[in-house]
Amino acid sequence: MKIKTVTAELSDAKYTDNFKKQVSDYVTKNTLSYVEVKTESVRRRVDPHTKRLLSYLFAGSRGGINRLRILLLLAERPLNANQLAKELGLDYKAILHHIGVLEKNNMITRSGEKYGVIFMISNFLEFNIDTFNEIVAKLKF
Repeated sequence: MKIKTVTAELSDAKYTDNFKKQVSDYVTKNTLSYVEVKTESVRRRVDPHTKRLLSYLFAGSRGGINRLRILLLLAERPLNANQLAKELGLDYKAILHHIGVLEKNNMITRSGEKYGVIFMISNFLEFNIDTFNEIVAKLKF
């Protein structure tokens, strides 16, 4: 049921196709590395609280799609808020809001000060990347 509310945000066809391609590329690329990592390392148990948090951030709240888009871009390379706004075609203040939500939930970290701050994926998210990949793969767009 919550996935229907998420897909309702994707009404703009111009961004929908680009977003679908970005998610499928991410899932394809990280599923392969996920399989290789699992065969090499000890299997970790999934924390149910982390899974619930990720599900809420991306599928259970308004703006989940935009937060997911931000994290997918930051997974490729660190960016500042202005670069994120240009890449995603969103308002600068909307990006700042979503960054605040992601920082509050320890999904991203910042480096630098004031206007020149660069955002990147946090160590917490890197540690729980398997859970993140699972949530992204389950979301149907």
